Amino acid sequence: MITVIISYPNRRQQDVTLEGVPRKGEHIRLAKNPDGPLFMVEHILWVEGNGNSHGPKVIVAVREHEEGPQV
Repeated sequence: MITVIISYPNRRQQDVTLEGVPRKGEHIRLAKNPDGPLFMVEHILWVEGNGNSHGPKVIVAVREHEEGPQV
């Protein structure tokens, strides 16, 4: 489990715990909201040695994935 920061297109951020760091292009859905939107991972920012933090800081930029047929 790793704590990451989810960054939304509207610049809102949310700290969440994930089972691992997703890869660019993967789809994720937050477990606390299983009926909520499906997100597409657009970017991963991994910052090592962030101030007094003992681990890396991971920011995952997402956008809502439009479910349905892909054209």
